[in-house]
Amino acid sequence: MAVPAEVDRRATLTLVAEPAAAKDARTWIGTLAGSLVSGERLNDLRLVVTEIVTNAIRHGDPGGSLVLAATPKDGYLCVQVTDDGPGIAPRPRALVPDEDGGFGLFLVERLTRRWGLTRERGRTRVWFELDYRTG
Repeated sequence: MAVPAEVDRRATLTLVAEPAAAKDARTWIGTLAGSLVSGERLNDLRLVVTEIVTNAIRHGDPGGSLVLAATPKDGYLCVQVTDDGPGIAPRPRALVPDEDGGFGLFLVERLTRRWGLTRERGRTRVWFELDYRTG
């Protein structure tokens, strides 16, 4: 799938690390990617962004900044969430939640083509790639 020229570049949104940021991120990514990602995949994208941003709020610097970036690629969307925190050990806990949750990274693993985490200069970046269409 060719990427339309008008969106063939990186878009970013900076948010404050507070609970409202998850909703703002979900709305922004839905608007940005609506013309690229098919219906069911758009719901998957919103869910994954919500999970990653929620983790950034929970494990990052409260009140610090979050940067959400999305870059259209040929066949998939690359999304990054960067926060001011030290990060967490990324371990999807497949269907073994604890009192604090536990399904988020499992969902990220299942719904994306791949994902990862990097730490650099006191910041944490979680990224993922999501195919525009299923199968």
